[in-house]
Amino acid sequence: MAKKKVRKAGMVKRQQAKKHTKAQQRRKFASRRMISNPQAATQKRLEDLLSTLPFLAFSERFEDLQFDIQKVKEELEANTPEPLLLMKLLTEEFLEGFRARFEEFERETTPQSPDNLLAKATIHQLDHSSEIPHLSNPMIVAVYLKTRTEALGEEALTRETIHDALTDYEVRNSELIELISESPGELIYGPEATIPGSEDSGIEGESHAESESEEDVRVPPISEKVLADFRESLDWSEEDLSRLDEDLEVFLDDFQPPVYQEWTPDLIDEFINEWFVREANPLEEDLASMRKNMLYFLRFLREQSLLPSCFGDTRPSSLEGAA
Repeated sequence: MAKKKVRKAGMVKRQQAKKHTKAQQRRKFASRRMISNPQAATQKRLEDLLSTLPFLAFSERFEDLQFDIQKVKEELEANTPEPLLLMKLLTEEFLEGFRARFEEFERETTPQSPDNLLAKATIHQLDHSSEIPHLSNPMIVAVYLKTRTEALGEEALTRETIHDALTDYEVRNSELIELISESPGELIYGPEATIPGSEDSGIEGESHAESESEEDVRVPPISEKVLADFRESLDWSEEDLSRLDEDLEVFLDDFQPPVYQEWTPDLIDEFINEWFVREANPLEEDLASMRKNMLYFLRFLREQSLLPSCFGDTRPSSLEGAA
């Protein structure tokens, strides 16, 4: 009898860490997409500001905002996946009331003040829900999580614990959240909702079955030592290095290119001009940052004689004009 393969503890730990990181990355991209006027303040200020959006769920103005506690309890007891449960809760009536509150909030706050910008960002998301799903609005998710803790009789969430709760929510629902983001048309919403790949859907697939028994190990596209050497070669500020780390993580971990020996100018163009634009819906400064950091990265690889010869002495077209 063949022995059943067991996942190594290290692999499981790395998988959980990756889910945690991707959850944070999704929230960061979602926040950037909610910015309707990126010239209103610096990127750093806006990101810091939008990270406080869930705190509004605990403010005097919004603390009474919640979903139907009994309905949430019943759906959780029925094991309804949380993202689908949240979509069921987002009725036209709820969204109209939610919008009305933020429109009033915008009118009553000083223009360009932190609260005013948070109101504008939320209204912007509601106006563009086909591009920025309600599930990516941290305020809406925070209201759901507050309702969930009450429905389950757990300790109430606070301003101090909401960010951890948001991350936990995204980690435990990461696969379905990604599925909804990539293929929303494949899901059936409502009482008969099913998830492709679940036991009830009838779409199990060989790859899904295999993932239950063993962990797929992907060969890293480039060694950690090369990345560390590249980082050490730069005399940049901590803020710029942090943004570099984020951009390279998106390219190496999320885009998942082949090993560096197989990279081509067309691959870089596909990543920046197609994949990154489609998946991240970036602001102009996000694109500028990605182009700049990819240019410096490829330049370093060329200096180390690691860049494939097909790059020649020219830049990929997507990096033309990068600083």
